[in-house]
This record gives sequence, structure tokens and C-alpha cells, in this order.
Amino acid sequence: MSRIDRKDQIIAAALELFRSKGFADVSTRDLAEHAGLSRSHVYHYFSDWKELRREAFVCFANEQLDEVRAPLAEAPPLEALVGFLRGCLPCTADAGWALWLDAWDEAMHDAELAQAYLLVNAQWQAMLAEVIERGIAAGVFRCDSSSRAARQIFAVTMGYTDDLLLKPSVESAQAVLDEVMEVAGLLLDLPRDL
Repeated sequence: MSRIDRKDQIIAAALELFRSKGFADVSTRDLAEHAGLSRSHVYHYFSDWKELRREAFVCFANEQLDEVRAPLAEAPPLEALVGFLRGCLPCTADAGWALWLDAWDEAMHDAELAQAYLLVNAQWQAMLAEVIERGIAAGVFRCDSSSRAARQIFAVTMGYTDDLLLKPSVESAQAVLDEVMEVAGLLLDLPRDL
């Protein structure tokens, strides 16, 4: 197995454990046993536990970005906006959602993980800004700064996401989407009947 394949195997095993046990409750021993490797083997591919957790989180976040991004590419601007927001709002108790909060909590004590988390958030905001820019170009949205509007809409969405993680449901996610779209409508000068 190549070095890249082995690293990917270790990251995949780590993400399985992080999803099932929580980001902070997984040890190197747990991971080594789960992946069928020795602990020294794990450290052959990663300089330390923090690096492994950071790389696993970035891998997870990039997968999530790609899942949300794919259907937005060809969608009309308003549909893409709704699709993006829907992709940010949990409607189930999927363990992947909890991983975001776990990583955020750990980032409070790990400067490098915090930097990675902020870079991931910037990627999400950039994706939303692209949707807004497409909407401006098509005459559907109006605003002075797509990046500023994206930052504001993303911040509101993430605030609601924290609450939804505590008690997710399809109904709650739809109610939140309606409220976030109300804010987006004000920021992007959308007609009130949408």
C-alpha cells in the first residue's frame, strides 16, 4: 500500500471513530486498534495526534463542501442559494454534524486546528459568495458586496445550526430555512413573496 493510501486509510478510520465517539474521546490506541495498525505506525504517517486530527477534520470538511457544491453548479441562483442553506442546516442527528461542533470545541485549545477551521469556514463563505455573484450577474440579487452578504448570511445560518444540532428535525430545519431566507432576502434585496 502506498504512503498516500495508508494515510487515507488512517484518516478514514479516525473519522469513523470521531463520528461514533466524538472528536475528543478518541485516543491513538483506539485508532490503532480500529485501523489494525500499531501506534508507532500511525505516527510514521503523522508527526503527532494534533496533525492527524487536523488532517482528518480538513478531509471531512472538504467532503462536506464537495457534497454541497456539486448540485449548486448548474442550479439557478435562487435555487442554489436555497440549496446551499439547506446543506448547512441539520435535519437529522447524523454524527457528522456533531463532528463540526467537536472540532470547533477542540479548536478553542489548538491554534492550528483553529486556523484550519477558519480556512474551512472561509471556503464555505466563498462558495456562498459565488452563488450570490451569479445571482447579481443574473439580476436576481442586489447587494454592494457579495463577500459581506455571504459572511452575514453564513453567520446567521451557523447560529441556527448550533440550535438545530441539539434537536434536529425536518420541520425545524425548514422553519430555520424560512427565517434565514428572510434575512437573505433583506441582504440581497429579494421580493418579499419568495
